[in-house]
This record gives sequence, structure tokens and C-alpha cells, in this order.
Amino acid sequence: MLALQVPTLARGGLFLLLPPDYEGPHSGGYYTFQSKTYNVFLFFRTVLAKGPNGPDPTKAVETAEMTRVYPLGQPERERLAMKFPNASPARVNMMYPIDFTYWEKLKKFIDYEPVGALDMNVRGMLASLGIVKDKPFNPDSNLHDILSRAVVEAPRQIFATRQTAAAFPDNPYYKDRHYVNVWGGVDADWNTPTYQNIDTRAAYFQVAYSSAPAMVNDTVGMGSKYPNTMYDADGNFLDGGNHYKLHLPPNIPAALYWAVTAYNPVDGSMPETSQPFPSRNAFDKVTVNTDTSVDLYFGPTKPAAAPEENWIQTLSNHGLLIAVRLYGAGAAFYDQTWRPDDPVKI
Repeated sequence: MLALQVPTLARGGLFLLLPPDYEGPHSGGYYTFQSKTYNVFLFFRTVLAKGPNGPDPTKAVETAEMTRVYPLGQPERERLAMKFPNASPARVNMMYPIDFTYWEKLKKFIDYEPVGALDMNVRGMLASLGIVKDKPFNPDSNLHDILSRAVVEAPRQIFATRQTAAAFPDNPYYKDRHYVNVWGGVDADWNTPTYQNIDTRAAYFQVAYSSAPAMVNDTVGMGSKYPNTMYDADGNFLDGGNHYKLHLPPNIPAALYWAVTAYNPVDGSMPETSQPFPSRNAFDKVTVNTDTSVDLYFGPTKPAAAPEENWIQTLSNHGLLIAVRLYGAGAAFYDQTWRPDDPVKI
């Protein structure tokens, strides 16, 4: 067992994480969670502060480094010192494989994790492919070829579905703009009142990593919202080889901060350019108009009208997805008296 001490809402908290097969007693005084898997990934977000020359990570780093992870009941003198490496400059490939190694990795997961980690009907579908816990997986050449093609074609099918407006009638945020709500009509677990929306879930996880209630709940001043678009004001697909202007109207409703980020629409990765991050946010030294509105620019080269600090570099021969990120979204967002403009091709 692990006891996790993490700061929440500016207050300290003790969290107890139990393994999936644990049925014994445990100490009180914890927020207790029982994992469905033996492998657990813990992540959280700390909010940057505004510094004299841009975002100041000092307080956020100090807060993150207050975290302590240790086995429950372990004496303090035996707890290993925590390490917090800076991974920002490190290149890492976190994409799912699109060859047969996908199935090999899945088989390792099935063998290692407990049965309860996956629904039985999903396990039944995998069993029809020869993937059964603790049994050999030796597909013949024909099945090997079919499975290899499947992991190539499935992402293409999901991407094609994401581009089909009729597939997600609940997703549009606005009647007169192209922004979508990726949780349209579903909760944080992709459930509607009567079923789980598999297409919406697949579309989301093709470009994102996790979901949380704070992303779905309409909590004024607290929640986070992410209207995003793959289209320009004329209804054409955004193209990283073109130049665009994005106008954010005055009084951006984000109590914590706002950010705008460019993504590769096919897989949700970020374009690797000469800029350290494909994003601008409220703490950057962006040029702000006299009415507090903000104009941001996108393109493989800086548009002539764009201040350097308002330009987000894109990649030619790549698609483009633009996400407006509002942390602590205000009432003006929810009642839609504030709406971001569609990107306009320059």
C-alpha cells in the first residue's frame, strides 16, 4: 500500500492508495482509493504565477516538491528521498505503437494485471483474438497480418469519425463557430444517461491522455474548459502551412489563467518547432489590445503583423488543432456572452 500526501485546494491531504486485491483493514484519516490495476500513474497540475518576464514556476515547483510517496506504515527513517527531475528538455515518445508490438504490449498488460482491470466483455473480445490471461498468444500468419493492419487502420477510422460533424451532434459549443466540446453529452467517464459513448471516448483518447470531472463539471471560477477547433472561420481544415489570426475578445473569463495551444490533430502530439512550447498564455508577455482582447497568430513563419510574443509556430505539411484553455472558467464562458473567434486565414 502507498500513502500519498499531496496538496489539494491549498490544503495538505493524505491519500491512501490500495491495491486491487486488498480486502483487509486500513488506517483512518485518509482519502482512500482502491486501484483496479497494479501499475498506477499519479499526476497533478500546479498553477504557475505571473513573473516579471513571463510565467514564474517557483511556487508551483515548491508546491509539487512537497509531495511524499511511501509505503503505508514505513518508518520515517526508512522512507527514500523523493526525486523531482525536470523532464521538460527530454525527448520522449509516449505514442501508442501502430504495428504488431501494440498487441504484444497489450498481452503483457493482460498477463500482469488482475482480471478486474478490464470488463469481462472486453476480455471476451480479446479472447476471440487469442489474447487470454496466462495463456500463450501465438497468432498464425493470417491473424498476425490482420492484427497488424488493424492497428494501422483503426486510428485512421477514428480520425475520420472525428471529422464527421454528424457523428457528434452534442459536441459543438456554439451555433456560429467551429469550436467543439469533447465531452459533449457525456460525463468524465464518457457515459450518457443510458449508455457509454464509445465513439466520443475513442475520439478523445486519440489526442488526449486522461479525463477528470473538473474538465466536465460546470463549476464557475473553478473548473477547466477546453474549446478546440480543427477549422478556420470559413469552415476549412486548419493547415500548418498557412497563416492564421485568432482573436480572443476582451475580458477573457479565466480566474486562474488562459492558454492557447497548437496540436497535431491526428494524434494530439505537439508540433516540434524552434519555439520551446507551441503555446501562449496569460503569463507570457503577449501584446494585449487596449480593450484587453488578445490577437494570436499561427504559421510556419511569423506573419508580418504579428508581435513575436503573440506568434505560435506551426509545421508545414501538417494539420493543425487549436485549443483554447480556460482555467477557472467564469460565468461569461458558461452563458456564452464571451466566445472565442474562429481562426481567420491570413
